[in-house]
Amino acid sequence: MRGMPGADASAPGLLWGALGVGAFIGASPVNQLRDLPQRHVLIAIIGLWTMCPIALAHVGDLTSAVIVFGLGGLVGAPFTPVVYSFLRSRVEPEEQQQVVTLWTTGSTPAAGVPLIEPAESTRGLRPSGALTMLLLPIAALTVLRDGQAEE
Repeated sequence: MRGMPGADASAPGLLWGALGVGAFIGASPVNQLRDLPQRHVLIAIIGLWTMCPIALAHVGDLTSAVIVFGLGGLVGAPFTPVVYSFLRSRVEPEEQQQVVTLWTTGSTPAAGVPLIEPAESTRGLRPSGALTMLLLPIAALTVLRDGQAEE
């Protein structure tokens, strides 16, 4: 956030605090999300998350960045419980531990990429958003096709 108007040494703390508040609020209705079609919820979360790093790359002031980080937390918090529930409903019980471990191994570093870079610059945000955007149609086609095969 170097060079951003209003960003001083407290900027990273404000950004992480906004992410935490957004995540707390976003995690609150997770139990109610299970009543919705999980495939659609999962795709919606991925799509909304895609917009967060892209929006962050285009903000020009600290206040806007704090808002985007808060929205990122709001959108991102339900992802892990929704995806784990989805995986557990799709994977045989004896294979669940291996699949969840593999998923966590891949998704944890990937989720941190858009959050690490903003502390210094916005260079990595556009590519991160673009790569996530590429996952959206893949996830939609895979998840929705799988759902149609069950019906």
